[in-house]
Amino acid sequence: MPDTQPDRQPDRPSDPTAPLAGVRVLDLSRMLPVGAMSQLLADLGADVVKVERPGAGEESRSFGAAVAGTTSGHAFLDRGKRSVALDLKDPQGVRAVLALARDADVVLESFRPGVADRLGVGYDDLRAVNPRLVYCSVNGYGTGGPRDAEPGHDLNYLAYSGAAGFGGSRTHGPALAGIQVADLVGGLTGGLGLLAALVAVRSGGPGRHVEVGLADAALWSLGIHVSGWLAGGGDQGPESTPVTGATPSYRVYACADGRHLAVGAVEPQFWAELVDVLGRPDLLARQHDATAIDEVAAVVATRPLAAWLELLEGRSTCATAVQTFDEVARDPQFAARRMIVPVPDAPDVRQVGTPLRFDGRAPTLDRAAAPVVGQHNEEVLSARGLDDATLAAVRTWGPPPTTVPAPTSQEEYA
Repeated sequence: MPDTQPDRQPDRPSDPTAPLAGVRVLDLSRMLPVGAMSQLLADLGADVVKVERPGAGEESRSFGAAVAGTTSGHAFLDRGKRSVALDLKDPQGVRAVLALARDADVVLESFRPGVADRLGVGYDDLRAVNPRLVYCSVNGYGTGGPRDAEPGHDLNYLAYSGAAGFGGSRTHGPALAGIQVADLVGGLTGGLGLLAALVAVRSGGPGRHVEVGLADAALWSLGIHVSGWLAGGGDQGPESTPVTGATPSYRVYACADGRHLAVGAVEPQFWAELVDVLGRPDLLARQHDATAIDEVAAVVATRPLAAWLELLEGRSTCATAVQTFDEVARDPQFAARRMIVPVPDAPDVRQVGTPLRFDGRAPTLDRAAAPVVGQHNEEVLSARGLDDATLAAVRTWGPPPTTVPAPTSQEEYA
């Protein structure tokens, strides 16, 4: 994709063969959805400059366990990025953002609708200095609806979209997903949208404003099931479909030692193998019979997990252990796929790698260390043509804190 944008600052050194080498991303966001998106962009070679609040920095710096002078959440989400500390409520901070946007390819933001405009860093503000900019907004409910200014978190979006009520059980009600589904699906679909827009821009088209509402993303992730209900499919609540535990062939079963076996024997051939291992070939014709669930549960409960795994070895059953994080970290499959990797400049620190492969190879995480707050203020902003007053403010905001900040309210920029 040819790049004819004038007056760009020199690229940050990176692997020139990386898929996104030379792509510049300005990340104004906070929290997980865009943080995960921009992490993948950085893993793929993009130069991601993350704008944070002076002093405290971004909330991810308080996530997880202490590791290598920071936290595990920050070390994971912000690896490979550069940090610039700017006060967006100060006109000097806004001037600095405009200067950074001038030669950026992509800008990311996760404010509630209207907040970026009030701060002076909205799409129209930045498009005025860079008409070819791809501006990606990720927010809770999108714009144009009655809830667009409502606050929320992943659980709210899953509940509001119907996803939370689709899982769980009839007895105990909805269950927490354990991962931030709406956040991650929203981040990934937003990333796909911005890359599509970037292709169009580099093919000669104008800049684009890409938007993702996390509640919309949650609803989209439920699309197959909602579409079934819309087509007259009847009950779509907990334990009403195969993927929500309505059949014995798609369930999690307790073993004798309190560990669990996950069974996903959807296809008939896998179910046939499984009931043979269970010693219950009489269940072959009852793959979709809910009354067989208790019978399968009773059989699984007779042996510990390790015994079942030994019996299942080499059999095509789609049955797997529910693994602990300790088992995942030592698992030979994930080791072969390089999904648990050391940080290059901190080899005793390990992280989850990237799931993407190109020509059979994972991207090289050669810039993996997460930055301290404002670490790159001088490096990133000194050659941007800013006036003396703005540069003076930038230098004031730059010195990093020496302790991990406590979480702060999302209301700050509302």
